[in-house]
Amino acid sequence: MKKNSVVLILIFSFIFLICSGCTSSHIVASDEQGNNSSEEILKNDSVQESSQLSQKNLTYSEKSSPYLYWEYELGDINPENLSEGRSNVQDYVAYSEDGKYVAVGTGKKLTVIDVPNKKLLWEKALKGNVSDISFSKDGKYLLAGEKSTDGYIYSLDAGTGAEIHSYRSADDLGTSTNPKYQPCIYKITAADDDVYIAAGRYWKESGYSLASRVYRFNPDGTLSWKLPSTENYAQSVNWIDSSQDGKNVVFSTGDWTNSLGLDAVVYSVDDSGNLRWKYEITPLKPYFVSAAIWHGLDISDDGSMVTAYTGDGRKYLFYDSEMTNPGNGKTAWDMKTPGDGRNSRDTYDWQSNVTVPEEVEGSYIYAYGEEAKISSKNETLYLTGATLPAYYPDNISVAHPLENTLVSSEVEKGNTSWTYSLGGRCAGIFFSPDTRFFVLPVGKDSASGNTQVQGIHVFDSQKSGNGHSRLIWKYNTEGVIVDAAISSNCTVAAVEAPLKLENGDVIGKHRLIIVR
Repeated sequence: MKKNSVVLILIFSFIFLICSGCTSSHIVASDEQGNNSSEEILKNDSVQESSQLSQKNLTYSEKSSPYLYWEYELGDINPENLSEGRSNVQDYVAYSEDGKYVAVGTGKKLTVIDVPNKKLLWEKALKGNVSDISFSKDGKYLLAGEKSTDGYIYSLDAGTGAEIHSYRSADDLGTSTNPKYQPCIYKITAADDDVYIAAGRYWKESGYSLASRVYRFNPDGTLSWKLPSTENYAQSVNWIDSSQDGKNVVFSTGDWTNSLGLDAVVYSVDDSGNLRWKYEITPLKPYFVSAAIWHGLDISDDGSMVTAYTGDGRKYLFYDSEMTNPGNGKTAWDMKTPGDGRNSRDTYDWQSNVTVPEEVEGSYIYAYGEEAKISSKNETLYLTGATLPAYYPDNISVAHPLENTLVSSEVEKGNTSWTYSLGGRCAGIFFSPDTRFFVLPVGKDSASGNTQVQGIHVFDSQKSGNGHSRLIWKYNTEGVIVDAAISSNCTVAAVEAPLKLENGDVIGKHRLIIVR
């Protein structure tokens, strides 16, 4: 081969590596503590801005490493305690559809960052603590919800922070002077031309009481409708999702307190709020008296598939075209278990569990069902959380085998394809707008105290194989990652919180990090 030809091949190969960006990465960052030294940051910034990759950024297999593109301090907060379970830091982060802006909600403060220009765009204080945020699909508005005596839903100008509209959910849900019992905006989901919101509150007197509403707003914050129209659901609605065109909306009611003896119900409604179909999920007895779905509800962008995942670990799949009448559908996995001669609902429920309660040293434990996502026409993903006792009160002697794990299921029969252990508590599964990439923000491992698991795991859903094959990079942090979002060019925005070790030392800091 001629020398000039060899040179051209090398040049084109080098250009390909640069242009392939995130998709070429497949390794853990070289600095396991997060690449946070000033020397490393300056080096990586210069690499990015000149659009050149040095050999130091390439591994033996010509894969690029993630690096800290920018960070923004979010102010002092009380650090997480390593020994405690669920995170007490409730921060939220969201990307605009075009990847230009990142919004962060921490405490009462909203912050919007211009990512390409690495600068603060605006900051704004709400009346209550931020409980969820989302940009409208066209990027013109930032929708924000809060937990407060008022429980406001805000529509803000994304470029300036100016308030366009607000809605007081306390007028529907009631309120309380006790912060625990105040109305909260649980989930904001943006469709092409609509915004769907789940809100609710709980309170405890002689026992628990629940009140919830579902809303449809225009992106500018004007109300279209609410469900129910004149009263509240006396149950919890913690999650809502919609097809991209907004014409198929799914949410669920249930009882997360496990005290009221209620079924979980999955609802599908159209963009006018009319019921399309529903499906009831009975409690998993004898372990629980109620059923509930936390964040385990997802619909495909085209509205053709819905998956539901209960907190007790059961998973369901629905083909929308087969759910023809309200309350008259069945799940795709509701079938006879091969070889047992039975066709009961109980058999289906047990066989379709992601995890099942297991007896260990006289106690029954299970891994909590955190979140579910439809990753393709052939695969659904389920995220497990911490180990919990099936009976209250009870002891937790050891961790459940599938604690803090991403579980992949094939669509045809619901069988598990592969599992990927995260090592620490994960805040959720977050996909890029084009659904190619997803990020798992991993927090602390309170059981073992291992701080090496904390960080960001990024996957390419178009790759074949198991979780390890699809993992394109990891970026470790000293503090815990409490929330994350990912753009279509595979840039990750994540919130890190400081962590207090058992010896009293504090590691990590409260900041927004942009990682590429």
